[in-house]
This record gives sequence, structure tokens and C-alpha cells, in this order.
Amino acid sequence: MSATATSFAPTQSPPPCTLSTCPLSYGYLHYLASIPGNVFMLAAFGVLIPPALYLGIKHKTTLFTTLLVVGLAGEIVGYVGRILLHNDPFSKNSFLIYLICLTIAPVLLSAAVYVTLARIVVVYGQSISLIRPRSYTLIFSGFDLAALVVQAVGGAIAAQGVGRGQGQVDNGTHILVAGLSIQVASGLAFVVMSADYAWRVHRKKDQRNVRFEKLYRSGHFKLFLYSLALITLLILIRTCYRCAELSGGFTGYLAQDEIAFMVLDGAMILSASILLTISNPGWAFGKAWPATRYRWGGIGNRAGGAGRQDMIALESMPGNASGHFENDKVPTRRDLG
Repeated sequence: MSATATSFAPTQSPPPCTLSTCPLSYGYLHYLASIPGNVFMLAAFGVLIPPALYLGIKHKTTLFTTLLVVGLAGEIVGYVGRILLHNDPFSKNSFLIYLICLTIAPVLLSAAVYVTLARIVVVYGQSISLIRPRSYTLIFSGFDLAALVVQAVGGAIAAQGVGRGQGQVDNGTHILVAGLSIQVASGLAFVVMSADYAWRVHRKKDQRNVRFEKLYRSGHFKLFLYSLALITLLILIRTCYRCAELSGGFTGYLAQDEIAFMVLDGAMILSASILLTISNPGWAFGKAWPATRYRWGGIGNRAGGAGRQDMIALESMPGNASGHFENDKVPTRRDLG
């Protein structure tokens, strides 16, 4: 929102205000949110929910689908808030709906990506990884939970401070930026750890889990991995934008630029959501999806080339004639000579 000599920051807005009694500069937004643009976004996210549910039920990807659908629902509610702000830019409730939902919904979409990494590790082989599959889930779940809580608290404090004092608004905004920074750190950590594992897989071909060789050599599985990389990049771009936007406060230039918001937030998250929907991991993994389920209490067998968790997963894989592997491990290329 552009500050002028005659305009008031939202903290100075004298309630109650309407478009006929107060200038737009008193509102939470200094522009009228585009109805066509926001309705399009709302409808686009809404259209994705039925296929996301269908594919999730079909492939039994319960956790992934739950995170995706709840994230999509959050986006829908957030755009409802923006549409309501078009009619009443002075509504605190509408602003809260928009701010909190569109800030935290992408965290759930990121989590949908993160939960697949552990299973990818099982596919290629736990022995190649520095940490166990479950550790990836624990690390990034912790990041996501922290980001969710911090962003929700920051958004609530900032919005409640409107009309009460700039200090409270600034404090809430700083907390929001901290939450977004956690999300950026999570995304970067995910990129680093994924890249590290990919490099190890490339260098240690003899330690790959041969039981899933047909899967990880398939074109659709490689396409799935490329899709995850692109989704991660899109969400990172959006999160970096929101950090920059909120760092300038609600009165900053970026916070009042709807085109920037629709492109760097809306379009980025919509594109990521489309890719997440059509790239359901059940499609990429096929029958191997249930077989790559890792056990939280499992103990990895680092010396054996494939962990205990890999062995547990593979014992239930169709086509394993014996159901057991010598010395409690699954074969790798090194084992087969």
C-alpha cells in the first residue's frame, strides 16, 4: 500500500468504514481485488480436489492426498477472503481469512512433497542415504509444523493489531516473516538433502536396491522425480516472494501489488498444485507404493547394503518368491557381483 501525505495506514483506520464513507487507503488493501482473477484461482483450486481425491483413493496414498487436499482447501478459503475484500476492503475478518490461509496452505503442499522422499530412499536403497527414511519425514515434518504455527500466530497478531497500534502490527509481521523463513529453510534443506542422495545414488550404483530396479529405471518414475523437483522450485519461488513482500510490511509496495501477488504467489502455487495432483506418487510407484512403506520402529542394517526397513518393505512386494532374504537384507548389485 503506497503511503501518501493524505492517506492513513491500516493501523489508523477509524471503524466502521465503507467504500462510500472512507478512502480506499484506509483499507487492508489499497486496491480492489480483481473479481475475475480471484474467482479463477478459487475455481482452479476447487477443480483439482475431485481428481486429487480420486487418485488418492485409487492408489491409497492417504497421507499425501490428505496434505494435498487440505492445502487446496486452504487456497480456496484464502481466495474467498480476497473476493470478500473486494466488496469490503475494511473487513478485518476477510483480511484474516486471506492472510492466514494463503500464507499457510502452501506449507501443506510442501509437506506432500516431503513425505515422498522417504519412500524414494527405500526404492533406491537406504544404505546409500546418510540417514534413515523415517528421519527425512521427522525432519521436514518438524520444519512444517514450526512454519505452520509461527505463520498462523504471526498472521493473527498482525491482523489483530490493525487499528490498535503499529507496534503490534510490526511484531506480527516480523513473526510471519520468521515463519516464512522457516519454510524457505525447509525447502532449501530438502533440495540439499535430495541432491545429496541423488549424487550418492549416481556414484554408488552397486549399492542400489535391485528389487526395485525395474521401477527406478522406468520413464514414469523418472518423470515423477523431475515433477517433484519442479514443484519444490515453484513453492520456493513463492515463499521467497512472500518473505520479500511481508518484509516491507502491509504498507509496502509488494504487499499492494496485486499483479505480483497473482503471478508470484497464485500462479506458482496453482502450477505446483496441478503437478502434485497429476503426479500422485501412487501412479509413479504403482504396486511398489505399499511395498515401500517404512516402519517407524525399524532398525537399519547399514552394513548389509540395504536396511532393515528396505527388507520389511520388500518382503511384501509382489514377486518375492521366498519372502525372506539371507542375513536379513535385500540384494544390491554389489551382492549379485
